[in-house]
Amino acid sequence: MNLVINENRYYIPANWSEVPLGRYMDFMNTHNDKVSESEQELHLLSTLTGAPQDVLGEATKNVLNKSIDALKELMLTESSDNLVLEFEIDGVDYGFHPNLHELKLKEFVDLDNKLEFAWENMHYIMAILYRPIESRRGEKYQLEEYDYVTASKRAELFKKELSVDLVNAAASFFLAIAIDYMKITQVYSKLNRRQRREASRVMKSSLRRNTAGTE
Repeated sequence: MNLVINENRYYIPANWSEVPLGRYMDFMNTHNDKVSESEQELHLLSTLTGAPQDVLGEATKNVLNKSIDALKELMLTESSDNLVLEFEIDGVDYGFHPNLHELKLKEFVDLDNKLEFAWENMHYIMAILYRPIESRRGEKYQLEEYDYVTASKRAELFKKELSVDLVNAAASFFLAIAIDYMKITQVYSKLNRRQRREASRVMKSSLRRNTAGTE
């Protein structure tokens, strides 16, 4: 379904696989439940279709109502919870980290920082969890080494290319096992060397139990 205003066409997504991460982030980060219902509806329509609000003002009420009703239907549906392990963008294969219990401390420190404002940083969270596949061995693969600069560039790409379905499944999978880990890393830097070794052992043991079957 398309929203047509002054010969400009804006696609109205019918399912979450058609909603780019960046647009949903815009919706989540700017949603205001203190404004009127009609303002909330226009905000929903603008963020999920990409139609500027001043352009929406040129549409008839009948056209807007049909478009808003379609998006309300979408909002009532659940996104997929099926974890996508691999996908391809512009000829590059990306893979979900296959061994979360082996994530390095620098990766978790960055994740910890980004998770404080999760929806503002969801593209970056995905850029840590999904990285280019460098090599394969049977069904297993080796990911590119993590670094902040390339992850930042990848995050901007993911904003445009990843769907809400894919992101929701990956975030749910990761967050389900990482919350306790993050609580530990927040105090990690305050420990002495012996305590750090013990904390590392506990963290890895916890993640190994919770990610059984991902290797």
